[in-house]
Amino acid sequence: MLLLKRANELLADDKLREAEFMFKAVLKENNKNGPALFGLGRICMRLEEYDSAIYYLKRACEYLPKMLDPLFALADAFIEAGSPVDAKTVLEYTLTVARHNAQAHYELGQFYLDHGFIDNAKRTFEKGITCPKGAVTAFMLYELVQIAPKADLEGYLTPLHELLNEYDNKRLKVVVYYALAKCCHRLADYNQAFDYFKLANSTQLEYCDFRTEYMQPFFSSIKARCNTDFFATPKDTVNTTFVPTFILGLPRTGSTLLEQMLIQHTNIGSMGESTVISDKLVPFLTHRSESPFPDCLNNLTTSVLDHCRSLYIDEIKKLRVGEQAVINKLPANFQNIGLIYKLFPDARIIHLTRNFHATAWSVFSNHFAENEPYFCSLTEFQAYAQFHDDTMSHFKAMIPRNIYSVSYEDLLDEPALEIRKVLNFMYQEFQPECLEFHKARHKVNTLSKAQVRQPLNQAPRSNWRHYEKLMSTILPADHNAQTTTTDP
Repeated sequence: MLLLKRANELLADDKLREAEFMFKAVLKENNKNGPALFGLGRICMRLEEYDSAIYYLKRACEYLPKMLDPLFALADAFIEAGSPVDAKTVLEYTLTVARHNAQAHYELGQFYLDHGFIDNAKRTFEKGITCPKGAVTAFMLYELVQIAPKADLEGYLTPLHELLNEYDNKRLKVVVYYALAKCCHRLADYNQAFDYFKLANSTQLEYCDFRTEYMQPFFSSIKARCNTDFFATPKDTVNTTFVPTFILGLPRTGSTLLEQMLIQHTNIGSMGESTVISDKLVPFLTHRSESPFPDCLNNLTTSVLDHCRSLYIDEIKKLRVGEQAVINKLPANFQNIGLIYKLFPDARIIHLTRNFHATAWSVFSNHFAENEPYFCSLTEFQAYAQFHDDTMSHFKAMIPRNIYSVSYEDLLDEPALEIRKVLNFMYQEFQPECLEFHKARHKVNTLSKAQVRQPLNQAPRSNWRHYEKLMSTILPADHNAQTTTTDP
C-alpha cells in the first residue's frame, strides 16, 4: 500500500517515469491490482500513448468494477485513439451501472453534444439534473439553457438560483452566472442577462494573475524579431505530402464554422485547435537557444527546422489525419506566423475577421475555462484585439501571399462564394458537401459545438445589438479594431 501511495504522489507531481516504475512494481506483486493498472493508464494518457492506455484502463475497469473514473478515462482514451464508437459504448455502459450518478450523465451528454446528437444530449442532461445534486449539475444546466426549447427555460431558473445559494465555490458560481445570463438572454430579459454576464466576467477576472497590457513587450518583440530581414532570409525547400493550413484570428470569429465547412471536403482534414506549436515546438526552441519566444527564432538552421517539422508531422500522424490539406484552427496561432512560415514556406494562413463589437460580445457572453483576462473583460479584450490587429497588419505586410482574410459576415451572407475562394486559396476545387456541414457528425468540442449543428443564420451578427447601449458604458464606441468591420 505504501508503494501504491508513493506512486500516486509521484503521478500527482507529474513525475511520470518514477510513478510508472512504482506502479509496475506493485503489479509484479499482484498483476490484478486495479489502482496500479489505473495509474499506468493515466500515465499513458499523459504520454499520449493511447493504445497502451486502452490496454491498462480496460484491465483497471475489470478489477475496479464499482469505480467510474477508470470508465471515464477509458472513454477518453478511445476518443483520443480515434474510436468514438467504442467511447460511446463505454459511456452508455457507465450510465447503466450508475443511473443515479450526475457525473455519468454529464460525461455521456457531453459526448452526444460533441458529436452532434443534440436531442440525445438534451435528454441525458435532463435526466442528469434529477440525480442527487452536485457541482456537475451546474454544468449540465449551463448546456441545457443553450440547447433546450425556449419553453423549458423558466424551469431552469429555480435550480440555478438554488446552486448559487448552496455552493460557496466562486468558480462554480461563474458557471451558474453564465447559465443564468444565457437563460435570460433567450427569454429576452436583456438587462438582467447583462447583469449576470457582468457578474460572471468580474468573478472570473479575479482568478487572472496578469493583465493584457503586460503582453505589450511580447507582441512588440514578435514584430521586431520577425522583421524584413527575418523573412528575407532564404527559405528551406520543404516538400510535404500535405498542405499545412492554419485558421487563426481572434476567438469567436467563426473558426469552428469555417473548419467544419472545409472538412466536409474529401481532401481536407483537421487537427482541431492543436497546441503542438506552443506545447512542443516552442519549448524545444527555447531550450535549445536558452532564450524565450520569440528570441528563440534566431538562427533557425535547417536541422533545427527539420526537427520542428518532424514534431509537427508526428502530431498529425498521432491524430490520424491523412488528407491532402491539414488544418490547425487554433486562433492564437497568429502569434506564431513567423515560425509557421519558416517551417512551411507554402503554408496557407486563413485570417478570420468579424465586427469588433460582435466579437467582443461573443467573448464576453461565453464561458472560457482559461484564466486569461481578455476572455472575461470587455476592456481587456479590447486591448488584446488591438495587439492582434497590429500583429496581423505586420505579418500581412511581410508575407501577403501566404495570408488570406475571410470576413465572418461575408461567410454568413455568401457561403458558397466565400468557400470557393477559400478552397481556391488552399488549391482545392469546390465540393457542394462543404455547405452541408451541419449534417456531419465530426467531433466538435469548442464553444460553437451546438451552433455548427444548425444551418447558417444571421443571429450571430446581430445578438450584440441588444446590448449595444449597455456595452457602451464599458467600451468606447470608436474602438479602432472596427477598421476590420464589414457589418455596418
